[in-house]
This record gives sequence, structure tokens and C-alpha cells, in this order.
Amino acid sequence: MYKNKTRILFIVALTLFCVSGHAQQQRVRIAGNNVTLKAAFKQIEQQSNLSIDYNAQELDDSGVVRSLPVEGTVQDVLPKILPGRHFDIKYQGSHIVITRINDNNTQREKIISGTVTDENGDPIIGANIVEKGTTNGLISDQNGKFSLSVAPGAVIQVTYIGFMTKEFTVGAQLHYAIRLEEDNQTLDEVIVIGYGTARRREFTGSVSSVKLENSPAALMPNLNVLESLKGNVSGLNVGATAGVGSDPEMLIRGQNSINESSNKPLIVLDGVIYMGEIGDINPSDVASIDVLKDAVSAAAYGTRAGNGIIAITTMKGQTDKPVITLNANAGVHAWQKRPKVMGTEEWIRKVNTAGGYSEGETSWMKPGELANYQNGVEQDWFDEISRTGTFQDYQLSVSGRGKGVNYYLSTAYEESHHVIKGDDYNRISVFGKINTDITDWLNIGVDARYSRRDYSGVEASVNSAFALTPVGVIYRDEEGNLEKYPREIGSTNALWDAKSGTRDNKDIRQNFRLNAYATVQVPWVKGLSYRLNFQPNLDLTETGNFYHEGYYITEGAGLERYSPAALENLLAKANGDLQNTKTYSYVVDNIITYKNRFGLHDVEATLVATRDEMKYTRNQITGSDFASAGSTTLGSSGLHYATVQKFNLNGAYRKANIGYLARANYGFNSRYYLTASVRRDGASVFGSNTKWGTFASVGAAWRISEERFLKNFKPLDNLKLKFSWGQNGNQAIDPYATLSKVQNGPAGGIRYEFSDTGDKIYYGLVQSNMGNYNLGWESTDALNTGFESIWLNNRLFVDIDIYHSKTYDQLFSRVIPSMTGFSSITTSMGQVNNTGVELTVNSVNVQNKDWRWSTSVTYWKNKNKLVKLYGEDIDGDGKEDDDIGNSLFIGKSLGAIYGFKQIGIVQEDDAEYMELTGALPGNPKYADLDGKPGITNDDRTILGYSKENFRLNMSNTVRYKNFELYIMLVGIFGGNNYYMKENPRAFQINGSGMFMDNTISIPYWTPENKSNTYPSATFTGDNRFKGLQSRTFVRVQDVSLSYTFDRSLLKSVNINNLKVYLTAKNPLIFTKWEGVDAETGRRYNDGNLPVLSTYSLGVNISF
Repeated sequence: MYKNKTRILFIVALTLFCVSGHAQQQRVRIAGNNVTLKAAFKQIEQQSNLSIDYNAQELDDSGVVRSLPVEGTVQDVLPKILPGRHFDIKYQGSHIVITRINDNNTQREKIISGTVTDENGDPIIGANIVEKGTTNGLISDQNGKFSLSVAPGAVIQVTYIGFMTKEFTVGAQLHYAIRLEEDNQTLDEVIVIGYGTARRREFTGSVSSVKLENSPAALMPNLNVLESLKGNVSGLNVGATAGVGSDPEMLIRGQNSINESSNKPLIVLDGVIYMGEIGDINPSDVASIDVLKDAVSAAAYGTRAGNGIIAITTMKGQTDKPVITLNANAGVHAWQKRPKVMGTEEWIRKVNTAGGYSEGETSWMKPGELANYQNGVEQDWFDEISRTGTFQDYQLSVSGRGKGVNYYLSTAYEESHHVIKGDDYNRISVFGKINTDITDWLNIGVDARYSRRDYSGVEASVNSAFALTPVGVIYRDEEGNLEKYPREIGSTNALWDAKSGTRDNKDIRQNFRLNAYATVQVPWVKGLSYRLNFQPNLDLTETGNFYHEGYYITEGAGLERYSPAALENLLAKANGDLQNTKTYSYVVDNIITYKNRFGLHDVEATLVATRDEMKYTRNQITGSDFASAGSTTLGSSGLHYATVQKFNLNGAYRKANIGYLARANYGFNSRYYLTASVRRDGASVFGSNTKWGTFASVGAAWRISEERFLKNFKPLDNLKLKFSWGQNGNQAIDPYATLSKVQNGPAGGIRYEFSDTGDKIYYGLVQSNMGNYNLGWESTDALNTGFESIWLNNRLFVDIDIYHSKTYDQLFSRVIPSMTGFSSITTSMGQVNNTGVELTVNSVNVQNKDWRWSTSVTYWKNKNKLVKLYGEDIDGDGKEDDDIGNSLFIGKSLGAIYGFKQIGIVQEDDAEYMELTGALPGNPKYADLDGKPGITNDDRTILGYSKENFRLNMSNTVRYKNFELYIMLVGIFGGNNYYMKENPRAFQINGSGMFMDNTISIPYWTPENKSNTYPSATFTGDNRFKGLQSRTFVRVQDVSLSYTFDRSLLKSVNINNLKVYLTAKNPLIFTKWEGVDAETGRRYNDGNLPVLSTYSLGVNISF
């Protein structure tokens, strides 16, 4: 009996010992606002099933715990939240006993003091200063200062969220200036995912994050926030903007859809699907952007997530004290790469060659041209349409936080004038957000935004600048009035639309957006919360065009064409329109989240019910045939003076989506992670039997660096392997594409006249399109695998992803036989596969007291393949037919360039080729690929692809004391396109000098200059020659140099921070491409505006 009792006591003691040992290793997380020590103890007890015992007379539990959230084992967390170092913590079974240490037993202490600042010298408020290995510690005050009593020789640890930990040993010195450095690659970096956030180390998907707040990229003069992403995110293509204030083209992980307009990523703003335009978001209001690239990352938004997601997070208050910040910069725009055009003598030689005239002949010139030539007057039309572009940008914000309140308010004004005259833009925006804790379980907030963008005006014609002659007449008189036809006939003066005063354009866009939300932390269920988002959005546009009578001046040379009598005769041609559109949309999200920890197990579950809707209306008034002089003075605001007035082209549409999401996340021992989700979506744009789609995803991650065999490998901070698979959808079609539509009236109906006088006109109904009731979801199945690693104490970050996706049931417009009465129909068929690899490397190369040099490299390679199309085999060869007319080839990449392969220029000794083809010396020479005599359509082949082979970008940031230099290089390698419009006369001219692009300066073929690239000036009428060029380029995209003044110099004038900076955007490019933009393949004579180089000077000041 005695032995049994002994055994029982031994087992109980051993059990209690094990429980005690395990208890202090349980992981807990303390979070919340204004949490008292007593409430923190309660959170620990609830999460660990332990009881905390202490004497309330020895330990004041009413104090507020700072620097939350805090997370770790019970043993790690308790010392961080206790006030001071004079407490002893003992673990006894399921109890934790906290007692005060008798001061008589402590060593004689030293009092140290100091200041904690960031890399710019700004004070860090709330930094944790702790005597390592003890509970003794405090936080820095509003000026970053602290004073702490410590033991001699103690090791002091200074920490703050988002910064690298710093340690120092206490010696004879009593005052310390501590400078913390940003930790941009911390394992606890919070990233935005669908309907929530996650820590990077726990996430199973592929996400790239760009922190703009206080970064060098934020200094660049980007009028559109998405321009800040270019080169910073692997797998994301961001093209150059077409004009001031325009949106750049975007593509994540290549082209998934045949229909290029279906490839746009989804925009999410502060956790809610954004239904407005990106141009309405002020870049200075943006704190960070997360790009969600794989299926598990984007699965929460299954309805439109097939092409990835760009999640934008706006600013919020950071300090207890209100901070007023002013950022102002101004600068100039210039051509990045200007086309080379011919001078007068070169142009005359080419005209004479093309027209068969003798050398030096000028008889074919018009009188005005001849007079200019004889007087030595030479026009450079690109000088005429260009100016020194300017811009200015002013941002003012107020932000802060208080007891349970966080706020951010801003206003901004931006104005930009392109180098091309007439392309002008300005934007006014106001933004405010505030959230507050109503109780310890209820938080509410509201964001409000207003913006007004004005694009009014007509830019000068780049097309005409290419076509006009260097001796053309610009002004018709000495008063500077423009001549409409510089050659008397042909192309219009390149300045006419912009500067003649005969054409008006009005384009004003306004946006009103509200986002209201409430979060309820269910008090009786730990970890359970509910969030309601409601985001209404209203877009209003007002556009108007008016063509005055003077716009229709006839060709000729006499000034009588501009007389009042001549203009009055043209009043019947004057016309204009005024259009107003209203787009109202809203998003409602209901989100239930449960998140908890059970020992080594982390669980999170999310349920979402969401609905969004968009309603669009458009009304237009037109007026024409004005009767009296002066009646057109008001332009589109005076359409009521027109003889013929019509209220037409009024239209409306409505579309809506409903979605339900269930997602579960599981983590074990901070090492193994699983994510699974399923989403059910309904879209009104699809047919009655195909409105609903289901999209699932699953992801897994393994932090292999936490395993025993790597745990003690000091160079490695983190190594995570990740894998994901999932499905997403695309619904990028018109709201009523499934339905056949009919039109009536003058806008589209059939006109019937029942009288000889035309006074009895009736309109019949006309079916305008062929509906397709079987249209359904375009779906993408995607697989992603890769790893993330951090090395050398956060000095090196490497992220590699390899992915494969297939997008099937493609939504695009298919050409159909004309016998149906229609030219095309929207279909749901075909499949495109995408495969790629992405690499991101961030490194801190040098880091010491005065110097810091960091580098970021992004690389990605993507290849797509058209696997299926229409499923037809009309020619009976056993293979699915290509769609040659649309350059769609089974088994090949999208963007194939199909045509005749040029192998040079026909030379005088190419007798055999000339005999077989009838070509002449100086004509393009093509490869005979079918082996049959002559060059026929069967000799066509794929010449290349518009898509690049790979992209490589690199940025470097060098900081020396208060100076910081930032340089970003971007490059694409491979890919081709036609750098001029596909015009058979793109390189020729005839005697009249009217052909497009006739002033391009090129070394065309002559008997003396036997070019093997460009045909002769006499070559005409062959549309096979189109000028294919490589799009490879390397561009110096961003350069900034800033200086931050020492805070000690600013105290006397109550300034917290002062930074001055210089920037250069797109200052240099190295490429053989002669078009507008090698990155997007845009061409000059398609009416595209040039890419700008921008130089600016700015100042950032905060109080």
C-alpha cells in the first residue's frame, strides 16, 4: 500500500512538473487598444488555461500595456508586459505566481538615459527599451526619450515594430543616442489578402508588397499611383501612360485572355473591391500596395480575380501627437525620345527621287512652300507642336491617433501640361478617414473621398507633324493666325485643333466615394468578430465637343476663305454635342472571422457574403446647322441655338454580382500552414443557365528553417516552401452580351421615307447584334510553387515562384460569316496556358553608422500558349484550324506577328529574284518559303511575337548620413512590333507630298546608298512591308536625390521633419525601337503621345 501511494505521488509530481514546463511554453497573443495589465492577464488566462496569482498591493494592474500586440510563449510575453524589473515569475502547475523582489536583494543600479530615433533622425514614440533577461523596461516618450535604472554591465535591448532590434551593453556611458533602422523584410510583415490580413511568414500564397510611405519611390512625380509599382514587383507589367493623367496598362503574370481588355487585374482599396477609376486616388494617400498573384492569394475575390489583384492600403495616423505634413514639388516635362525628321534639302531629294523629277527640281511645290524655301524658312513641325511641359503637385495632410481614435485627412492639387500642346490635366482631391473604438468590442470608421479631374482641351496632332512638309505654311498672316492647310491641300496644320480656336473640348470627371465599416469583437466568444463594409461610389462625367464653322475652312491658298462671309456660309456645318454620364455603384461585405490559438495550433476561419452592383446612365444632346453669325460662340453650351437639335444616344445598363466565401487557415507550431477556400459567385452578365460559378483553392507552406536540422544554422533567418492551387473567374463582358438587341430611331433604326418632300420619315427596328445565351464564366486554374528565404539577419531576401495556369472558356468576340447578318458574336470557348518564373532579391549590401546601400532585383519570364480555339478542322488536315486573320495560332503564343519575312532589299544584281517576282531594285525582298515561283500568301509565316522574352529590373538606394540617392533601372528583352502604323506608304512619298509619315528621316535605298533595310523612295503599293523592330530596351526610370535636415536644427522653428529632393523620371533609354513606347509597343502615327522625361524639385515638411 505504501509503495502504491509513493508511486501515485511520484506520478502526480511528475505530471505537475510536465504541465508546469509545458505551460510556460504555450503561445499567447495580447492585442487591443488601451489594454490594462489586468485585462492582459485575463487574455493570457483565457488562451492558456493558466491562472495568474499576485498581490494587488505589490503590483498595480490598472496601468495600460504599451506596444501591443505582443505575441510569443507565456514565458516570453509576461516579462514584456510587467512594469519594471522588480518582479519574480514562478510557474507552479497551472498557476503563475508573480511576486515583488525585495529591493535589498538587488544590485546597486545605474540610471541611463537616451533618445531613440529612426534613420532620418525623427524620434520614435513607444519604442521598447528593456534590460535583457529581465522584466525591467519602459517605452520612449513623445520625443523619443527614455530614462531607465539598470544593473551595471546590463545588455539593453531596443525594439519597435517595423525596425530592426538593437542591443548595447551598459558601460561608463550614461547617455545613449539610439538609431533604429527599418526592417523591411521582417517575418512579421503584414500583407493584405482577401477580406483580411496575414503575416508573411504564415502565408501560403504569392504576394509582393511595395511600401510607399517614407520610401524613395514616393518622391517620384507619379500622377497615377500604379506607376509606383513599375519595376518593383516581379510578374507585374506596368506600361507608360499615354498622356498626362491617364492610366497605365497593367498585366499580372502574362496575358491569360484572348480578349486583351479582359486581362486587367482587380483593384481592392482598403479591403473593399474598388468600383471607381484609379486616377481618382491621390498617390500621396497610399501607404502600401500588395500585389496578389497566385490563385490562393486572389481566391477570396473569385468573381474577377482571374488576372490577379492589386490591393491598395491608404495612410493612417501614426503618432499620438497630430502631425501636419506638406509635400510640394514642381518640374518640367521633356521628350524622352524624339523622332528624327527630314530637313528641307533631304525632303526635296526624296520627293524628286519618288516623283521622277530631276535633282534640285522645285516646280512641284505650292506657292507658299516655294516662297518659304526661297526665303530659307524651314519648319520643324515637332518644334511647333511641342513646348516645355510643366507640372506642379501640392499635398497637405493631418494625421494622428488618440485614445481609441485614429484619423487621416488630406487635400491635394495637381496640374500637368504635356510637351504636346493642348494636352492638359488637373486634379483636385480631398480624402479623410477616421475610426474609433466606441467600446472595447465595437469599432466603427468611415472613409470619404472626392476628386475632380479635368482633361479639357484638344492636343496638337502628332500624326500631322509626321505628314507635313518642312517648308509648309504655318501662319496665314503676320498676326499669327494659323493656316489650316500648309500645302494648300492634304494634311491639316498640326496645330489646328489645339490652337485655331475652331474646336472645343470639355472633359470633366468627378468621383464621390464613401466607405463605412463597423467591426464587432464578440465579447463572449474569444477570437470571433464580425465586420460590415458598405462602400457607395458615384462617378459623374461631363464631356462636350464643338466644331465651329471655322473648323471647316476649305482647301486653297486665298485669305478670302477666312472672311466673315465665307465663315457664315459654313455655319450649316458647325456642330457639337454635350454628354453627361452617371455611374453609381456599391459594395456590401459581411465578414465573420474566428481566430484563436490552442497551444501550438493556430486556427482562423472566415465567412463572407458580398454583393456589388453598378448602374450606368448616359444622356447626350447634339446640335448642328447654326443659322446666324455668333450663334456658335458658346460652343457646346449653346446647342439650343442650333437649327437641328437631338436628344439621342441615351443609354443605361445595370449589372450585379453576389458572392459567398468560406476560408480556413491552420498553423501548427509556427512551422506548418494550410489554407483552403471555396467561393460561390453569381454574375448578372451571364446567361440564365450559366450565372453561377464555384471557385476553390488550397495552399500549404512549410517553414523548414524551424526544423531542428536548420534551426541552429545562423546565416539562415527563415526558409519557407510554399505550394498553392486554385481557381478564379473572369466576367469581362458587356452587361447584355447574352441578349440580342434591337435599335430604333435615327441612331440605328432603318429609315423609311413616305413622301417625296422628306417630311414623313419613320424608323423601323433593327437587330444590332446576335446574343449568346450560353455565355458563362471564363475560368482560370492556376498552380504555384516556390520558396521565400531570409538570410544574414535580414540582410538578404530571396523569393522565387514558378507557376502554371490554364484559362478556358475564353470570353471574346468571334468573327462569323456575313450571311448571318452580323460580323461577330461574343463566345465562350478556347484555352490559353501560361507558364512562368519570378525572382525577387532584396539585399542590404553595406550598413554602418553613416552608410547604407540596399539593392532590389526583380526578374520574370512568362510564356503563354493558345491550346484551343474554335475546335474546327475545315481543311481536314486532322488539326484544329488557326484564325490567321486575327493572328491566333494553335500551339503558339498570343501576339504572333504573321506576314512575309523580309530578307533584305532587292539589289541590282538580284536578277533571278526580280525575274520570278517582278520586283525592282530597291523593293523589299521576301523569303520564298513554300518553294513555289513568286511570293504568294503561302509564303507568310510567324515573324515574331509582340510579347517580350523576359523582364529584368534593378533599384539601388544609397544613404550617406542625411543624403539618399535612389536609382531604378527597368528593361525588357525580346519582343517585336511594327514601330509605324501598318501603312503601305509608311516610308514613301509621291509628288504631292501627301502620304503619311513622309518626313521620317531614314536611309532609304538608292543606287548610291544600297541599303539592305529600307526600300527605295520609289517603292509604292506593297502592303507587305511594315517595318518590324525589336522592343528590347533598358531605361533609367527613376532617379531621386534627397537631403533630410537634422532634427536638432529644426527644433527652434517647431519643425519635426524637413526633406528636400530632386527627381528625374525616364531621363534615359537605350533601345533601337523608334516608336512611342517600347514597353507597350505603341506607335507614333496611331495618334499616340510620346513618353515623357520629367524633372522635379520638391520639399517635404512636417510639423
